Amino acid sequence: MILQIGEISQTMHHNALRLFVTLAIGCTCAASVVPRMAQGANATPPANLSEAVAISRTLSQAPATGGQAILAAKADSLAMASAEMLIPCLRSLSGATAPGANWLRSSLERIVERCGDTIPEKDLETFVRDTTQDPRARRLAFEWLHDRNPSLCNSLLDGMIEDPSLELRRDALNKFLATKEDTTDETLQKTIVRKGLMVARDRDQIDRCVTWLKEHGEQVDVAAVYGFVRAWDLSKTYDNKNGVGFSTIYPPETNNPATPLTEGWKRIHSTDDYGTIDLNREIETQKGVTAYAVASIEFPQAVTAEVRIGSPCAVQVWVNGIRVMSHEIYHASEAIDQYIASATFQPGTNSVVVKCCQNEQTEPWAADWKFQLRVCDSLGTPLGVQRLPDTP
Repeated sequence: MILQIGEISQTMHHNALRLFVTLAIGCTCAASVVPRMAQGANATPPANLSEAVAISRTLSQAPATGGQAILAAKADSLAMASAEMLIPCLRSLSGATAPGANWLRSSLERIVERCGDTIPEKDLETFVRDTTQDPRARRLAFEWLHDRNPSLCNSLLDGMIEDPSLELRRDALNKFLATKEDTTDETLQKTIVRKGLMVARDRDQIDRCVTWLKEHGEQVDVAAVYGFVRAWDLSKTYDNKNGVGFSTIYPPETNNPATPLTEGWKRIHSTDDYGTIDLNREIETQKGVTAYAVASIEFPQAVTAEVRIGSPCAVQVWVNGIRVMSHEIYHASEAIDQYIASATFQPGTNSVVVKCCQNEQTEPWAADWKFQLRVCDSLGTPLGVQRLPDTP
């Protein structure tokens, strides 16, 4: 069954990325079509590699609106570039804006379509193997290489289960997990799935590994796999009637969050697989209120990491007293990693403060007052250490 999922995954990724031009950003869908429609005999190829790279860099920084005619002309010109210019121009995907990636990819695809087998296969392979290149660019090169040499790409996946490209890692992991079907040794199967769980970053792959291991008698700390922060000090409630609390500076925002617990605070520990802190349960079901949660996270050295939070309520987050995100949105949606912000963590103990506001809506779907937070790198690898109390 996993083999089938892996095969489907590769096909889905392959096709989904082919649609990148129209899906990357809705407001530029029409713009992404312009280069294909405008291409004609009047397009002038880049005079040399330097000009081709300059055009690709310009396209990569395209804004969401404005300058469409100029961009279309540049895209048409780049689309006439020679095969040996493809890889140098592909590097311009690094740091590209969403609409810029649209424009650039469209032109590069047209080079590939026009040049066909004259595209150097070895150059594509070298680029795919270079993990310092932009993940989107490497995935695109992988697609082109797969069109020419599927067996080579299949073998490349064997070394990509920890790849910095999440899409390549995903396909590599699907292939790796499928190898457990080649043996009837349950111990070996568990070893394969445990390793898969360690490198998985997509939720469906993590959950699939967890489910299989539990079905075969293994204990899995799911929250630890994701890196959710589970131990928090929780404040009393403050006023948020008519939404006043979101911008009001209450004492937890000014006091040192590392000080011992004082009156009105309680220590909590989430036992949820996804690190959910249910404030309705931990405090009581209330409306028009806000509360603060404070956690301590230890790092061996200074690092810039991503703080990722999910909540159906309005939230703000501080790291070491610096606000890193603020979202005054109530009950529109919720998801793991709903909001992401970059933050600097220092060696030793760091404080994370969450302000979670509940409004006064009375509909059943507006009842939830909760959040979940984790600290990780850009791939979703957990970072930092929290000293947890013994689980009750």
